Amino acid sequence: MEAFLPDTVKAILLGVIAFALGWLARAHPDIAWLQVFRLPWLRLSEEEKARRRRAANRLAGLEIIVAGLVLPLLYVFSAVMMFNDLKPIPTFIVGTCSVLLTGLGIWVLIRNRYRQ
Repeated sequence: MEAFLPDTVKAILLGVIAFALGWLARAHPDIAWLQVFRLPWLRLSEEEKARRRRAANRLAGLEIIVAGLVLPLLYVFSAVMMFNDLKPIPTFIVGTCSVLLTGLGIWVLIRNRYRQ
């Protein structure tokens, strides 16, 4: 006898049901049988929260700098691939955006370094 639902649909439904039961357990802490589905909550100290925030800010600053460095390369690559020539106004706009993104990323890193 064939299954009514494919295995992938069963897995998706199981995930949705598990997510819903976990959410209901958090929303209704007074219902005892739902607390079985409650996932353990990681309680972080203020120091750990600050450390994670600084690490996230460092990563964000590096991502912004990389975006500033990759933006002109993407513009040149797309112009070459489409057999277009590089026009001065779009090149100026892309260059300005690149400099702004790189400066913003450096500012985020410096601000993150000297902030407690």
